[in-house]
Amino acid sequence: MYRLLILPFLFISIFSFSNSYSQTNQNESYQYYIDLNKAENGKLSVELITPDFSSSSVLFRFPAMVPGTYKVYDFGRFVSDLKAMDESGNELSVSKQDENTWEISGAESLYKITYMLKQTFGDTTGKTVFEPVGTSFEPGKIFVFNNQGIFGYFDGYLENDYILNVTKPEGFYGSTSLDAIERTNTLEVFNSPGYAFLVDNPIFFNVPDTASIIFPEAKVLISVYSPGKGITAKDIQQDDKTLLEAIRNFLGGKLPTDRYTFLYYFTADMKGSGMFGALEHNNSSMYYFPDVPVQAKSFMLSQLESTTAHEFYHVVTPLNLHSEEIGFFDFNNPVMSQHLWLYEGVTEYNADYIQLVEGLMTMEEYGKIVQQKMDGASRYNDTLPFTFMSRNALTPEYEDQYINVYQKGALIGMCLDILIREESNGQQSLQDVINKLIQKYGKNNPFKDDELFGEIEALTSPKIREFLDTYVAGPNKIPYNEIFAKVGFNIEKIPYEAANTSGLAMGFNQETYRLKVVNTGPAGNKFMEDLGIKIGDELVSVNGVAITFQNARGIFGSQKNKIKIGDELVIEVARPQAGGSYDNIKLKATVKETSTKYDYKLSINEDLNAEQKKIQQAWLGK
Repeated sequence: MYRLLILPFLFISIFSFSNSYSQTNQNESYQYYIDLNKAENGKLSVELITPDFSSSSVLFRFPAMVPGTYKVYDFGRFVSDLKAMDESGNELSVSKQDENTWEISGAESLYKITYMLKQTFGDTTGKTVFEPVGTSFEPGKIFVFNNQGIFGYFDGYLENDYILNVTKPEGFYGSTSLDAIERTNTLEVFNSPGYAFLVDNPIFFNVPDTASIIFPEAKVLISVYSPGKGITAKDIQQDDKTLLEAIRNFLGGKLPTDRYTFLYYFTADMKGSGMFGALEHNNSSMYYFPDVPVQAKSFMLSQLESTTAHEFYHVVTPLNLHSEEIGFFDFNNPVMSQHLWLYEGVTEYNADYIQLVEGLMTMEEYGKIVQQKMDGASRYNDTLPFTFMSRNALTPEYEDQYINVYQKGALIGMCLDILIREESNGQQSLQDVINKLIQKYGKNNPFKDDELFGEIEALTSPKIREFLDTYVAGPNKIPYNEIFAKVGFNIEKIPYEAANTSGLAMGFNQETYRLKVVNTGPAGNKFMEDLGIKIGDELVSVNGVAITFQNARGIFGSQKNKIKIGDELVIEVARPQAGGSYDNIKLKATVKETSTKYDYKLSINEDLNAEQKKIQQAWLGK
């Protein structure tokens, strides 16, 4: 689906935005016009000179979901007042078919569509859109275009060219990996060969704070928006350069793209999802993190490293290696692949592993990351087959298990890498296998979902297939002790009891510096229901002890905070009220059910036998 071929530029007439659109000739392309100077109250007006149709009716759509998100957002719900007109300005009949689809009658006369857009940032009226996927229209500050939330498409016309004419405030610049046809002080015109490529290339429009990194094969742009100016593109430039040099070396001395744009949005406003993170694309990635004062710059830069490495590695998979479910992605009726362990898990593994083998991280530091992922994975259903979870990640029954792709998924990647090296006598790695699969398939030739394990077996051994069938497609628990010992890690598993808070998810309020409840989990959890905690509540204390980042993980049970059935927990929360104030409320509940959790402690074994030394040296790239 990620079409990179730039078609010869079509000969079309592009006029100043102030001219009448009747001067713009229709052709096979989508010709969009937006004036950022006219944005008001988080809304933008959009006009589209449509492709020329011969049919009597067409369907105009916005995506329900886009690749990389694993969540249905229904971007059409942010569209209002959609009208269709012929070249004389006469309105055509428009019938809304569902949240994301409009049927337009008399399409043979269709010339123009207009509609209003509401930004997704700060919206809490429905399914809150994770900000790296969303849109923001902030006059005088920044306009965030994740293009699936700005531009629609006609059913059956996904491959047509898109021409974006954006009138902007003077001094603003559009940071993106899209081809710019024209740039002036007040106008930017971009071209995209098809809708998938358009969605794949977000844009920041703001007063530029940018920096560049140049490699012989690739030009990298860094664009930063930080309202408090606590962090700049120059601050990020050296860290990103060091990281890209490490990835470049790991991938054989060349980056797998000729251009890339890092878009970093640092927010001082926590209204919205309450979550931080990023979204990858073929030639760019967008990051959403809290704006920090200059004193906390070094902390934020360190926090960004692994996330940046993760998102950039996505250029390898799934962007260059993927199944048909991704390669032929259906924006409005998405079907999930069963291989999130590869797309997200292996990516998360390599984000840290590359830093280890390229000398940016010590073995001790890496061991702490693995320990954290084992702790995190223990909080999810460890008997749920990973392929089944992946296939059903959009369903209410399994969507709360999705985050385990960044925990257990990374551990699966590590196990496979170690076992492949062992089976090949140190001559092959997991990355070597991925490289061979990319050579066979690649960006425009997806594999069949059910055939991937067989493909991997053919490149490795039956033992690797046995691991995949038993621990990735099966319900069995991975023997981490046995596998990690092969490269010198000893594991100590320490059990403890904790109150059952399944599904509880927390964010962070930058203004109050408190943890914020963003999900209370599924119905039927007696402890959570008795407690009465609500989405939006901010945690203040538990049994009189102030809640901080340092102790938050042990609120409901830990090695130091022993929990047993019959214990009463008193949790003080700050509950938001109309007008922006908070009421402090004490919530009480008796623990009626506990679940066994585990902490893991990894240590380095300095006394390796000859076989372990050989595998460890191969795994460390020595």
